[in-house]
Amino acid sequence: MKKIAFLHKTFLLVAMIGFAMTGYAQQYEVDRGKVYFENELLMYADARSFKDLGYGYAKDHYNVYLNGQVLENVDPSTFRLKHSGSWRHREDSQVETVEPPARRGYFKTTFNVYYGDKKIDAMPSTFKELGGGYAKDAFTVFYCGEKVEGAMASTFKYTGEGYGQDTFDAYFRGKKIGK
Repeated sequence: MKKIAFLHKTFLLVAMIGFAMTGYAQQYEVDRGKVYFENELLMYADARSFKDLGYGYAKDHYNVYLNGQVLENVDPSTFRLKHSGSWRHREDSQVETVEPPARRGYFKTTFNVYYGDKKIDAMPSTFKELGGGYAKDAFTVFYCGEKVEGAMASTFKYTGEGYGQDTFDAYFRGKKIGK
């Protein structure tokens, strides 16, 4: 009898945790030809072509969505969510926090480049990721979506462990070091 009571309590605990996690993880839902984000109707979403991409992103034939909001000027036919497999750790505080890769990585469309959900001033046709948070286009070097002041894009390369360099200077996490 005690074993049954223990199993019953364990089952209830597991069910409650599972329910809480499911409720938290639930974001997009397609039901009866309509699309919802956390129970709010997405008026302009096309249910037939709608895809939940994870990390708050979704798309259909007409729009790309982040947390239920349309991302303006993003082409859904070229939009791809890149998952690097490694989450970045922020070290600017005593407590180490982990940020999901979808919110912290670069992605580009035909006409724009983004870092997370922030549009950056980069040319998509020449844009490329270098690794370690670094990226560049023909004229500008970026670190975690921010311009790296003074860096020469034509010769800039990522050298590992947060470091990058161009012909004349070295950088650590996007900041010029030395001198």
